[in-house]
Amino acid sequence: MRNYLFLSLSLLFLPMLGKALIIETAHIADAIPFIDENTWFLVDLDNTMFEAQQALGHANWFYDEIQQRMQEGMSREQAICDAYPLWIKTQQICPVKPLEKEFVPSLLLLQNQEIVIMGLTHRQPSVAEATIGQIASLGFDFENTAPSRASFAVPAANPALYEKGILFVGDSNKKGDVFLPFLSILAERPKKVVFIDDKRKNVEELGEALSRHGIDYIGIHYTAIEHAPPVYSRKLAAFQSKFLERMLSNEEAALLMEEEAAQRIPM
Repeated sequence: MRNYLFLSLSLLFLPMLGKALIIETAHIADAIPFIDENTWFLVDLDNTMFEAQQALGHANWFYDEIQQRMQEGMSREQAICDAYPLWIKTQQICPVKPLEKEFVPSLLLLQNQEIVIMGLTHRQPSVAEATIGQIASLGFDFENTAPSRASFAVPAANPALYEKGILFVGDSNKKGDVFLPFLSILAERPKKVVFIDDKRKNVEELGEALSRHGIDYIGIHYTAIEHAPPVYSRKLAAFQSKFLERMLSNEEAALLMEEEAAQRIPM
């Protein structure tokens, strides 16, 4: 048994028929036993299915950009609006990689069993096209066994979009607050949902929303990002942002930084 299996375990008995179980693990394999033919498997993207290959464009870079703006006096909403144009530009050229090499093969195996799988992300609709391209680069397509092949806007406090098997919730909406209207549009509801996300808050909030509506729920707080070698560096990202015509790798950026530093040293 892996050391990371069930690092924390809580069983919540909530009103009505739905029950919610939340586990914490750093391995996608630990989620698979909870998934059967009656399950919809919902998959978060950033720091769960994948991460950026370099500092600039990494989710942790975006979070840091927001935090810096808030420290300068912006509200969270203002900070997101101010940072998002650059986030969109970076995602258009940002290569990604899985946190676990088994993650995508596990999803493909589930699709071969015709399990319903869809993406559920806080990314905004404006970055949908770039996101779909990033996922395709990993050899995966959510649309193959998504609950719907249609594309449509979902009613929410802020714009939300379902496209190519991915529900783009937006940064300012809760995932549960958008997923439930999404189910209403489909006029269909799963018997059970398994949701994997690197943020425990998201896992808990969706569980509360679904359990109130009688849907059984398994939440996977996925901690692989905490054990992965760090990719984000503020210094590297700042340097990489000077070269947006193409994305420099961390190694390329570090080498160029060293060369520039050497040229500044007086002879």
